[in-house]
Amino acid sequence: MRSIDLVDPDDQAYAEYSENFSAYNAANSTWNWRSYSCVLRIEGQIVAGGRGVINMGALEVRGLWVDETLRGKGVGRDLLVAIEDEARKRGATRAMLFTFSFQAEEFYRRMGYETFAKFEYPDGPQRIDMKKEL
Repeated sequence: MRSIDLVDPDDQAYAEYSENFSAYNAANSTWNWRSYSCVLRIEGQIVAGGRGVINMGALEVRGLWVDETLRGKGVGRDLLVAIEDEARKRGATRAMLFTFSFQAEEFYRRMGYETFAKFEYPDGPQRIDMKKEL
């Protein structure tokens, strides 16, 4: 029987073997993972931000966050639009993201995203996968 090692925390191990699956993906598809962040700073501090990842012609929105004091003031909308605009400049024609049932599903719906999958966690919340044509 093989001995499989548990690695926890796994950041360094993941970095070592992820290069291998990235190389496999690149050899078998148009894999070209590129990321960027859009942020809002007030007095030098990041008060809102989000990450865009472009791969195979699509944008994946990750980690969109707005400080509680700025929510409901259009900052999230402006941030998401900036991420999508940059994705279009980089050639993306579709967008996807996921949110949780306790987060911002209705916000993303208002921004034109539609649900394409849901996953129910045993502890209650749902992960909601959403998409949009750019």
